Amino acid sequence: MNPVINLLLLFLLPILSSFCIAQSFNPLSSYQPLQIIEGAALYKKQLTNGNEAYLQIIDLRKMHIDQIIGEVDNMGQNQGKYYKGEGGHYSPFFQRKLFSQVTDEYKELYANNVFSLINCSFFEQYESSSELSFPIKLNDVVISGGNSPYGPIKEPKDQYYRNIHLKALVWDDKQAYITNYDPLSGATLNQKTVKNAIVTYEYSDHPAKVLAKNQVNKYQLIGTLNKDGVKGDELLLIMTVNQATLDEGADLLRKLGVKGDIITVDGGRSTYLFNSQSGNIIVPQQSNSQENPAFRNLPHYLGFRKKSQNQVASKIFISQPVGKVVAKKDRPYLILWRDNLDGDVSIKLYYGKKLIQNISSRTASDGVYEWTPRIPVKEGYSVQVSSWKDRNIVGQLQF
Repeated sequence: MNPVINLLLLFLLPILSSFCIAQSFNPLSSYQPLQIIEGAALYKKQLTNGNEAYLQIIDLRKMHIDQIIGEVDNMGQNQGKYYKGEGGHYSPFFQRKLFSQVTDEYKELYANNVFSLINCSFFEQYESSSELSFPIKLNDVVISGGNSPYGPIKEPKDQYYRNIHLKALVWDDKQAYITNYDPLSGATLNQKTVKNAIVTYEYSDHPAKVLAKNQVNKYQLIGTLNKDGVKGDELLLIMTVNQATLDEGADLLRKLGVKGDIITVDGGRSTYLFNSQSGNIIVPQQSNSQENPAFRNLPHYLGFRKKSQNQVASKIFISQPVGKVVAKKDRPYLILWRDNLDGDVSIKLYYGKKLIQNISSRTASDGVYEWTPRIPVKEGYSVQVSSWKDRNIVGQLQF
């Protein structure tokens, strides 16, 4: 054989062998598929000691993410710590909603399009309403400034958290990315191009990792992945671990190809994972002890559904918060609702059947409207959100 050919073979064979091995290796081969649809998949992996991990792969080009937020009891004026500087923004108290109520409502709105639901943002109080620990942006509106003793504030509960860098998960209908969050300027949530985002911990900064020595528990971890070769991570990977450490959960995502930041969202006793085919996989725990709070009511969820056309009747849902709703003159108030409309809504202020103010004659049916009343809001007033096309489809919030 020609000596030159011999040299080429000696050089190329190891490379070709490695290429063949890489092509045949499937990182999902150790996972059991539970549901696979166009645009989303749910897998189960058996861990040591009988524990499990559940992996969701969400293709943002084909799936829609809904942020499901409880209604506002009061706005928490000047209590926000992380948006536009410490103490300079509002931090609303959002109603904590029972996971089964949220799931039933989500299925009623989107029926066969529903794929899954998880709990999301960390919350601070165990009362009927709670502030969220960190900011979130919902359909172009920053609805919380965040409020937590375990964040980059002057006097945190532990000095480790004084200078930590919080992370923001940002997504649209094509891609997602994880980036640094600036608590002084509000970046990246202050950017007009950012429509939906949550702020949270890099997994390695979670108190369970830092203060509790990498405690074994239930956790939700999220990373992003590019699989089509085009710039931008179009896949969202969510790993829900049952009785594992944060390091173990992050390692599972790394083995699947996640190279960038990995964040963690609310977990522990609050952990919730629902799938349309498997039902409730992990549910928040209920404590019977008066000393320990109940975790089955949560203020913030993420829902995942197919983008295909909805086949159920149009509805608008607004829940009445447990506490007394307070909307003050010349102070911002968040009107929140959930709907499955294919058009816009109108928002009006009534006293009984009398129209008091046309808050917005037409606005997007995106579930959020920041309203600043220019008149005193009296007891007995109500806000009505109705379909712009059909005024009989309406939701009402009573003051």
